[in-house]
Amino acid sequence: MGIVQGSGQAPTLYIVMASDLKPLSEINILFKYADDTTLLVPENTDIDISVEFQHFRCWAEDNHMIINLVKTNEIVFADHLLAHPYHHV
Repeated sequence: MGIVQGSGQAPTLYIVMASDLKPLSEINILFKYADDTTLLVPENTDIDISVEFQHFRCWAEDNHMIINLVKTNEIVFADHLLAHPYHHV
């Protein structure tokens, strides 16, 4: 929280600080690089993305970090044929 974003120390300090941040589910995958974190939640998971995100919010609060909700996005990837099973090509 006290490190200037873009400074040379920020990525290393974030990696150290976030070393204990892990997803609740072993199926969900967490990628951490520099000061960015990406969570992959497959369609068939035992822990919903909203539960995982709440877990991350609690982690951030406990570690005196702020999640920038303006830069936080959810992207859903779907096969258009699976999304519309009655569509014939």
